[in-house]
Amino acid sequence: MQAGLDPGARIVDETVAEALFRSELSAWFSRRLAEGAIENDPIVVLAEEIPLKVVDLIRELAMLRREHPEAAPIPPLQSVRPDIVFAQAVDDFFRWQTSIDNDNCLRGIAHELRRLSARYVRVFDSAPDFATLWRLCDAGPCRLFAKGLQLKSYVDAAELFGAHPGESGSEAAIRHYQMAADAWNELIGHIASLLVCILSSSLDLLLESYEGRKRAAAVLDFDDLLLHVRSLVRRHEEVRRAIGRRYKYILVDEFQDTDRIQSEILFSIAATDDRVERWEDRRLRPGSLFLVGDPKQAIYRFRGADIEIYELCRRLIGAQDGGAVIEVTANFRSQKAIIRHVNSCFETVFGKTGQPRYVALAPTIADGSYPTPCVARFTIQVVTEGRIYAEMFREAEAEKVADICSRLIGNVLIRRADDSLSPLQPGDIALVSPGHTELWRYERALEQRNLAVSSQAGQSLMRRQETQDILALLRVLADSSDTLAFGALMRGPLVGLSDQQLLDITAGLPEMNGRPHFFSVRTNPSTIQHPVAKAILISLQDLRRRAAISTPSLILAEAIERLNVRVILAARHRNRNARALANLDALIERARGYGIAGLRPFVRDLQAEWERKVRAPEGRVDAAEHAIEIVTIHKAKGLEWPVVIPINSTTELYRPDQFVHRQSDNTLHWMVGGVAPPDLAAARAEESREDANQRERIWYVACTRARDLLILPHIPQAAKDSWFTSIDLRHGELPELDVSGFPESYQRQATAHENKQSSDIFAAEQGRVSESAPTVVWRRPSDHDRDRLADPIDTVVVADSLAEQMEVVGGGALRGIVLHKMMEEFLTGGLEAQERPVASRADELLAQLLTDADEREIRPDATEMARCALRTLGLPEIAEMRPFLLPEMTIWGSEDGVLIAGRADALAIREGHVEVAIDWKSDITPSSTVRNRYASQLSDYLKATGAKRGMLVFMSLGEIVWVENPASSLARRPEEDGIIHEARPL
Repeated sequence: MQAGLDPGARIVDETVAEALFRSELSAWFSRRLAEGAIENDPIVVLAEEIPLKVVDLIRELAMLRREHPEAAPIPPLQSVRPDIVFAQAVDDFFRWQTSIDNDNCLRGIAHELRRLSARYVRVFDSAPDFATLWRLCDAGPCRLFAKGLQLKSYVDAAELFGAHPGESGSEAAIRHYQMAADAWNELIGHIASLLVCILSSSLDLLLESYEGRKRAAAVLDFDDLLLHVRSLVRRHEEVRRAIGRRYKYILVDEFQDTDRIQSEILFSIAATDDRVERWEDRRLRPGSLFLVGDPKQAIYRFRGADIEIYELCRRLIGAQDGGAVIEVTANFRSQKAIIRHVNSCFETVFGKTGQPRYVALAPTIADGSYPTPCVARFTIQVVTEGRIYAEMFREAEAEKVADICSRLIGNVLIRRADDSLSPLQPGDIALVSPGHTELWRYERALEQRNLAVSSQAGQSLMRRQETQDILALLRVLADSSDTLAFGALMRGPLVGLSDQQLLDITAGLPEMNGRPHFFSVRTNPSTIQHPVAKAILISLQDLRRRAAISTPSLILAEAIERLNVRVILAARHRNRNARALANLDALIERARGYGIAGLRPFVRDLQAEWERKVRAPEGRVDAAEHAIEIVTIHKAKGLEWPVVIPINSTTELYRPDQFVHRQSDNTLHWMVGGVAPPDLAAARAEESREDANQRERIWYVACTRARDLLILPHIPQAAKDSWFTSIDLRHGELPELDVSGFPESYQRQATAHENKQSSDIFAAEQGRVSESAPTVVWRRPSDHDRDRLADPIDTVVVADSLAEQMEVVGGGALRGIVLHKMMEEFLTGGLEAQERPVASRADELLAQLLTDADEREIRPDATEMARCALRTLGLPEIAEMRPFLLPEMTIWGSEDGVLIAGRADALAIREGHVEVAIDWKSDITPSSTVRNRYASQLSDYLKATGAKRGMLVFMSLGEIVWVENPASSLARRPEEDGIIHEARPL
């Protein structure tokens, strides 16, 4: 109740949550741009002004707001008048330049400034709307602009009007011009801030619609969980204390990856009962909170992790009574040489402002003996006369790394966990990358040397051949008129028909109305002679018939199985088939988010992403002993390998986004219409510093993954804005790695063995397999299995109803659903047992359930249903058990190897034991066969729950039929103990 959540709400993963948000975004967009839209609506204005960019712009803004729902832009001060300030600064410059004789440069600049100022005269006398603000972003032609709406420096402006190049100008001229330029920047920044705030308010409505959509669907995403829990512990003191009593000791690992909301929840639960306004002021119960974290490994800012919060919590714990901060320095992973190099590189890095204090690591394991230094470098030089691109570095580095790996494997002895020595295996090597860019170059170089690769870092799903194959298949299933996709599928690698075979098939088709018939997915399979084409066509047509009533993920999974796609990909890729097969699963997972939208929207979005070559993660391949692992540094965190080689460090640093979330004050900043708010530059500078600090921590994580050998790239020609140059790893102090003396490893050929299995041996083995894997049979009583309809029910006696035959208006399944729902709400306390509110609730439920087809049928009477439900609730047997009744209880059990699962309408539970199982029935005139079937169903519930008795309640008849549990040791003949109970006539 305090959380304000639907008791039946369920948690959805990111795939479903994102699909739900995108669906609501599309609907919201349509509503804002529909006929009758407000003329000055920000979305309408943007659609008119930038029609080709508005969708991507709003989608990106919406995703940012969803990630940070509590963040907001900084509104500008309403009291300031930057339009007047700019006009005054221009007038001051103009008056000053008139005092200077014969200076054409100053005169030209003054006239340009006056022309610019004329467009903004007193524009803020009244509050402008979004359309007006957007028009103000267009300053018109002005020779003083350098880029966008930024004014040139005075020296550059003076050169436009005849000043000699390099002439600096007088100090007075520069001062007056700079005052005008500063006033212009304030004016444009003010306009931009207003645009941002108005657009943000429009997105508030989208977020409200998304929240309403989730409430209607009774679902929560992960952010909802955190926000609801924080709200509970912040606003409901009794809830916070109850949680604290239940969880007396809280242990948190990897605490450096938490955010402010999570920290507030932890401190609130572990705090004493004292009331305070701020969670930072809470006093913790002694020994209640135990946090473990390494701030040097805080590398998840993109997920909201905040190193400042870690430092704050560290200080708060240290200030507690009995609080202790223990520094752990022992390293149980790496060789001494690796530890010494890491300490020497990062001690100065973590000593600067913005980074956590560095605690030097202390090695604990004995030195090993290796044919190469434990820390070494390999140098990459690109010889070219022209410009050097990152692709050239990657290609050279990939070849060098592949050569190093092939020579180290089998030639270096590694000490294992059991203290034994064994040769280095491919699975002992990890190539860690700061990003996902062009990792296929490294994969290709390794595979050319017959080295297996297990990649966890690929972002090329939309460039893979299997994705194109699946896209062609899905397009055929979604649209029978898509002949291009049908031809690509039949001619492509999944089917493999040649052009000549396709022509022969088409030529063999009978004519239709004197015209030739073309081969398509709608062709009658009986007219196809080619066996492969005929089998594929039959499968496609069957899948197409079911596509309209099945979810895209189910249809895709079945299509993959029926067309043997996994077998084809395994044969096509050989030693690389694991990734291709994993990509199939990734595509199925993407389809799962379109369970409601359907197949066509999924195909449309997949086609758009394929055409744009969108970066999408490939399927995850499990690491294996025989495969070199390529993994991002983020995913490598917490793992270790005997040999670690950082790669792809020539990747350029991320360019700053036009949208910025500043963690320090939880504010949003972005650029609209090419105009930057005044706080955007400061926010970008702050985020840039934080990103630079995080890059150094990422390098720390990469270097500390190595156990025996750390091999670092040395790329003197790397660009200044690359990952390589973002930190000094002291490559000059490291020896060059020399593996030329090692022979290249080779893959042993599998030994061929004669197959001596006969048919008799095969049959015997098949029998043993069948015996060891018994068939699992589920029985769901509510499904009314046909094989149980004729079962004799010895433990039940069904008496004829004493009630008269009744005529009920609108009887049927709809009436039964409403009656069941009202009985559930009676038992949960959500519905008052009075005729008027019950009848009103029945009307509400009918309105939710009725469809267009139902409207043509006779509608159940709400008042009659209310009276029926109230009569049932008032039956003496029900009234007696009502305090112990729990509705809609899931049950399960087993009987003679058969698993039973279902849901009981209600269970009477007293002192932890199920005494009675109840089944509500709305039938008006149930036959003997129907009664026996209901009794059989209830008997299964009794076996699953262990209840001694069950109660069939025929609500319309006011009749109760008792059913004994045949497995109960207390079961006796019905006539011996009077178990027949009948309700009195109503």
